[in-house]
Amino acid sequence: MKSKLMIALTLVLALCLASSSALACTAIYVGGNLTADGSAMFARSEDYSNSYAKVMYVSPAGEYKAGETYYGCYGFSYVWTKDSYSFTTFSDENGAAVDYECPNCWHPDMECGESHKHAPYGAAGTNEMGVSISATETLYTSSPVYDLDPYTDLGIEEAEITTVILSQAATAKEGVELLLSIYDEVGCNNGSGIFIADHNEIWYIENVTGTQYVAVKLNDDVAFAQPNQSVIGLIDLDDTENVIASANLIALAKQAGTFVGDEAANTIDYVASYNGDQVASQRMIDALTFFDPAVDPDNIVNADYTISNVDAEGNIVPFYGNIKLDHLYTVADIVDYYHIPSIGKAGNTEVHIFQIFDEDSLTDTVEWVAMDHGGYSPFVPFYPMLTKDTYDAYKTSAVFASFVEEEPAEGLYYPTTTTKRVDGQRVTVEGFKVLPANWADSMYWTMDAMSNLIESGVATGGEVVVANKVLAELQNKCYQAYEDLKAAAQGENAADACTEISEKIAEEVHKACVELVNNMK
Repeated sequence: MKSKLMIALTLVLALCLASSSALACTAIYVGGNLTADGSAMFARSEDYSNSYAKVMYVSPAGEYKAGETYYGCYGFSYVWTKDSYSFTTFSDENGAAVDYECPNCWHPDMECGESHKHAPYGAAGTNEMGVSISATETLYTSSPVYDLDPYTDLGIEEAEITTVILSQAATAKEGVELLLSIYDEVGCNNGSGIFIADHNEIWYIENVTGTQYVAVKLNDDVAFAQPNQSVIGLIDLDDTENVIASANLIALAKQAGTFVGDEAANTIDYVASYNGDQVASQRMIDALTFFDPAVDPDNIVNADYTISNVDAEGNIVPFYGNIKLDHLYTVADIVDYYHIPSIGKAGNTEVHIFQIFDEDSLTDTVEWVAMDHGGYSPFVPFYPMLTKDTYDAYKTSAVFASFVEEEPAEGLYYPTTTTKRVDGQRVTVEGFKVLPANWADSMYWTMDAMSNLIESGVATGGEVVVANKVLAELQNKCYQAYEDLKAAAQGENAADACTEISEKIAEEVHKACVELVNNMK
């Protein structure tokens, strides 16, 4: 490694071992009337920790059988009502993740540490019926409502939502109803913001307590950002076509003394009632100024980023927000969104973008995938309903990265810091993160290596210039691959052809980035 830069430049290993939740994810939604091609788009970076790998693969139809019990990572279990649909998905890479074994989780019906058949921490995907989901955008609250309605040990954890919904739901509405029925019956293990979509409708769901929730059907005229912060503002619960809320949503807030709204009119300001002390985070401010550079970053209030279905006169109207876009968006704009430094970062484990077109076809959904840092990984396109398999490097298993204090004599590594307890106190320790020996076989580890060599200062200025140039060229090739997908989807053997196109462009991206890394280390 280039030791001349190692002393001065280090990375913080952010969020390591802090929680099992996706801790700093950032989502975005842009309705179809605000995009150049008419597709509605939603996307999310899944954040957990630097150098914490994900895999992407296709879960085959029938992997889970009707009548069998599914045991999640924690206390949640579910009896399958039908054989599972096939679906694209991400999972934590726990050494055997693609084989549905999670050796590190716990469930009360299992022996401690016993592995069992499930996909650990599915994050997003699309099933063969055209239902798409993005499901691990963690939400938090410090409101008194939580004391009255805490998370439940046996409730569904966001780690399981993707697997359960995509296995069972034939429509977005079915997916919403299934998830909300689980919230009603056993509650949830943590707070989340969740997208569930098909070509007919896109739903967004928030919960920050154990059993209370709001689900809203989004329209084509609204846009918002969601960086681990509640964004559902004043809503009229009588808008039953576009809103589904838990039965005690208002009553619980009233009991807690946090209710903001008009009970007689059946309205509630969800952010104010369930997250009353929330203020715009730096990521929210950066997102708002990305949408509109004229926004004053020093004077952001909740109304600047929340959505509502109530107008100034108290009437029910289509959902709207105060975010204004200065042009019609394309996928390239969403890609650029994940180049914002506070949003695209080393803690990204993967980033996904969904385009949903208002047509009933096997091509009405496009999934764009970047592994690791959103700013240093090209987004590869897929038609998920025509994807039979993913490129091998998306599925490669590897051991975990390791932290050492002494500079290794060989291998691929980068300088970083971590914390450990010394005499009962947490202290910062400088050292090195050592990547798995087979890093070059893995799409995730290749991208993780590149982003960390760049951000830690190991890569020289000239190498960074070359990398950015190559990455931009690769992204343009990915856009061309999408045009190739559109043509191939109209021909014979469309699934085979589209699978091959996505595999080939992924392979080209992977090999080019391995070469970039080898020139840096």
